[in-house]
Amino acid sequence: MNRLIFALLLSLCFVGCKSKKEKKKDVAAADFFPVKDYINGQVAKLGTANYSFLKIETVDSHSDTTAIKNSDIRQYAKDFLELPDISSKEIKDDYEINHLYDEELEAFAFTFTTKEDHPVKSEHVVVEPTPNAEGKNDIKSIFVDMWQNQENTTIRKNLFWEANKSFQITTTTEPQAGNPSTKRVRIVWNGFASQRNTEDTLK
Repeated sequence: MNRLIFALLLSLCFVGCKSKKEKKKDVAAADFFPVKDYINGQVAKLGTANYSFLKIETVDSHSDTTAIKNSDIRQYAKDFLELPDISSKEIKDDYEINHLYDEELEAFAFTFTTKEDHPVKSEHVVVEPTPNAEGKNDIKSIFVDMWQNQENTTIRKNLFWEANKSFQITTTTEPQAGNPSTKRVRIVWNGFASQRNTEDTLK
């Protein structure tokens, strides 16, 4: 009898674990996350906000930190503003969509990836699990991986936007002849100390 009960409990545990790992139904990119609109809204807000900003620029292993004005934000966010819209009808079907609830982040994480020849190779969007007053899930962060080829040189850009805190662009240039180089530009506002202390985790 005890063996029967143990076997039943074990089977229930197996089913429960399997259901947790089960992939949820994919959702069309067009139905989620207007990333371009979100970034445009954030940049417009920062351009008029009464915040203090720091630019932390690292080239290979050398870093410099300088204060910048809110009028400079659009210049440094240029790569974000020029991102291709992967939810557009022309290319959205080229992206595979996966999503899950991340218990560590306590948020939903959505990943869009493609094997096609598009500049945006992957886009990761993390959103709050609870809708806001407008019934929408606020974006917590956006990470974009881009690849471009220019004149025998591969350029990889990692773009990271943390809502209401910072954004960062890491550019790795790999020429066919010569050594690769890496440049990272991080813009932070409000709470410089804590953000600079966590900078190394985003390298």
